[in-house]
Amino acid sequence: MESFKLDVLVVEDNLSFALELSMMLEDIGYNVIGHVDNAAEALELILSKMPDIILMDHDIKGEMTGIELGNKIRHLDIPILYITSFGNEEHYEEAKKSNMIGYLVKPIQKYSLRSALELSMQNALLRSSDKDENEEQFLLKEHVFVKKKGVYHKVPIASIAYVSSNDNYSEITTDKGQTFVVRFPLSKMEEMLPSNDFMRIHRQYIICMQKIESVNLQDGVLMMLGKEIPISRPNRKLLSERLKMWS
Repeated sequence: MESFKLDVLVVEDNLSFALELSMMLEDIGYNVIGHVDNAAEALELILSKMPDIILMDHDIKGEMTGIELGNKIRHLDIPILYITSFGNEEHYEEAKKSNMIGYLVKPIQKYSLRSALELSMQNALLRSSDKDENEEQFLLKEHVFVKKKGVYHKVPIASIAYVSSNDNYSEITTDKGQTFVVRFPLSKMEEMLPSNDFMRIHRQYIICMQKIESVNLQDGVLMMLGKEIPISRPNRKLLSERLKMWS
């Protein structure tokens, strides 16, 4: 089953704490792509792996502090959750100048980390979005970010097979059959998804044109992932025209 976990880089010069932090992150549903203890190695990993989030001690060893590294990579727009052994106003204000999404003081418990990441990701997405503050999933950089069981997941738009309506919610189904419920009505999803690749074929369905398996316009149905999806009568002609363009 394909994983849509967010990739996290840990930058921490206390090895035992870095390992403990990595284990906590994995336990709560994140994918740790590595942990390093200095800015030089961190920068190399950041540029090669482009993590979704960075957890970084603000005062790591070496020529560059965590906050200085944060300022250096600010243009990459990667959210940073800073970690410190002692919190004070000066450090907090310095961290704010970089791409900070949160600030945690050691010792850190698993559930306080989970809560901080959840809130921090929501704030980061809101900052990059014009969406309402109560919305818990966003379209950003060719992904739909979805909160499931308190953890954000990134679902690539390219992996979406179809979206179905469930009252004021929508259910995303990927080409691997995974499902994610989002707090958007289907009309909002229709606005968000690229119209070149997706089409609303029924009041309850939006489909990805590339993932159609077969179509029976006469009966008004198409097949996707072995599922029969209805095509409303007004959309049959539109779909036929779209299919001609794709062929």
